[in-house]
Amino acid sequence: MNKTNVKACMIDISRFRVPTVSRMKRMVKNLSEIGYDTIFFNIEHVFKMPKHPKIGCDADGYTAEEFKDIDIYAGKNNIEIIPLIQSFGHMFHILKHHEYNNICESEKKWSVSISSDTYELITDMYRAASEAFSSGYIHIGGDEVYDMATGKSKYLIDQGKTRDEIFLEHILKLKDIAGIFNRDIILWGDMVENNPEVMEKLGKNAVLCYWNYGFAEMPETYMELGANTLVCPGTNTWKSFFPRYDFAIKNFQLMKERADLISARGFMVTDWGDAGHIHPATFTEDLFEIAFNIFKNKNQSKMYDQDKLSEIINLMDEIHFGDYLNAENVNGHSEYVTKHMFHEYVFKGKGFASQSADQLTKIIDKIEDLRAISDSIDYKSEFETDIKLFVEQTFVLQKKVELHMMYRNNESCLKLNSKAEELIFSLRKWFAAFMKMWLKDYQPMGLYFHIHFMKKIEKDIINELKDSLSVGFELISGETIYDDPEYLNLFSVGNSDALIKLWEEYRL
Repeated sequence: MNKTNVKACMIDISRFRVPTVSRMKRMVKNLSEIGYDTIFFNIEHVFKMPKHPKIGCDADGYTAEEFKDIDIYAGKNNIEIIPLIQSFGHMFHILKHHEYNNICESEKKWSVSISSDTYELITDMYRAASEAFSSGYIHIGGDEVYDMATGKSKYLIDQGKTRDEIFLEHILKLKDIAGIFNRDIILWGDMVENNPEVMEKLGKNAVLCYWNYGFAEMPETYMELGANTLVCPGTNTWKSFFPRYDFAIKNFQLMKERADLISARGFMVTDWGDAGHIHPATFTEDLFEIAFNIFKNKNQSKMYDQDKLSEIINLMDEIHFGDYLNAENVNGHSEYVTKHMFHEYVFKGKGFASQSADQLTKIIDKIEDLRAISDSIDYKSEFETDIKLFVEQTFVLQKKVELHMMYRNNESCLKLNSKAEELIFSLRKWFAAFMKMWLKDYQPMGLYFHIHFMKKIEKDIINELKDSLSVGFELISGETIYDDPEYLNLFSVGNSDALIKLWEEYRL
C-alpha cells in the first residue's frame, strides 16, 4: 500500500454474498479499470483453514489457494489486496462453535477474551493470511468491541486497568503477532479516536481507518493523525431494500472534504453486507465508481447507457429512502422502512398499522410511477438487469401494501385470500429470478439465509389469513417482526442475541 494517495475500497465477503472466484476476479479487474489500487476483503469466517475446520463450515468461503489465486490476479491488475481479519469484536461466526467457548469474552459470543488461547488462534489466522496474500499489511479490525472486559477479562478491570489500556495492550499484542509475519497493522478508529495517546503508542507504521457513514462531526484526533489515516465513507447499501444513492453520494462528498482537510493518507470506500448482502456486485461497483470520481474530483454525475435508467434509480431511491413513511419501528431510520415492511406481518404488524392511509397510498402511487417508467425501458446490460430485478421486488412490495389496505378496509375473506395468493405467487416468481441471478455469480450457501426468510414471509401471510378468520379485523396489535430476534438479525449482524437465537434454533 502506497504511503500516500491510497485509493481503496472494502468488499465484505462475510455476510453471505461470497462471489465465485471468476466473479471476484472480474470485480478486481473492473475496480482496477476505475482506478482503485487497493482492495480490502472483510474476512470474518470465510477463510477455510484445515487446522480449524469448524471456522466457516456453514459458509462458502475461500481456501488459501483460492485467495492466493485472486491475490496473484489482482497484482497483475495493479491491485493490492489486504485481508481484514477480525481479531477482537465481530467474532460471533467463530465463537458460536463450542470448540471456541474457551476464548469467548462473554455469553454474547461477540468478542474474544484476553488469553493465550486467543492469541494462538489469531496467530494461526495471521499465518494463513500472510501465506495467501502478498500485502505487507493485515487489517486487524478492532471496531465495536461491545463486551470488552465484561466477562472472562473483567479481572483486568478489577486490577485497576482502564478500557483504553486493555484495548491498547491487546492491539499491541496483535501488532507483535503480525510482525512475526513481517506485516504492519491497520485498524478501525472508533475505539481509539477519542484518545490520541493510544494511537501514538501503536507506532508510525500503524494506519487508522476513520469511518463515518453519515454526517457526524469528525473527532479532533484525526486532525493530528491525518498522515496515518484512511478516510472511510460507505456505499450505504446495507440493511436497505435498494441502495441509498443520494445519501451515499452526500456521504462521499463530506468525507472527501474531510480527507482534504486532514491531508489523509487516502480513502477506503466500504460496502458492508449487513442483512445478508442481498444487493449484487454490480451495485457495489457502480457506487464505488461514483465514490472514486468524487474523491478524484471528476464528474460526480454518473452517466448510464439509457437516460431513463437514472430516472429509475432516482425513483427507487425516493421510494425506498422512505422519509414519507413512519419510521418508528426502525428507530427513525427511514431508509430501512420498506425493507422492514417487506418482511413485516401484513395484517397485525405495527410496521403497517403505524402508517396512515395517506402514507400507504403514497407508496402505492410512487411505485405506479416507477412501473410506468420501467415499462418503457429495455433492460440489457448486467447492471440494468440487476436494477430490473429490484424494481420487480418493489412491485411485490406494492402487492403486500395493497393486501394490507384491503384488510384495513374490511374486504371479504374471499378477496383477501385471492390477493394473498397473488402476493405469494409473485413473491415466489421474484425469488426464483433472484436465485438465478445469485447462482450465476455467487457461491450457493449464502442463499440459505434468503430462502429461510422468503419462506417465513409466505408462512406468516398464510398464518395471518387463518387468524383473521377466527379473530376478525384488528388494525393495531402492537406486534412487529422486531419482537422476534430471528427477524431482528435481518437488520443487524451486530445483534448477538439474534445471532445466537438463529444459530441455536436452526443449526442441524
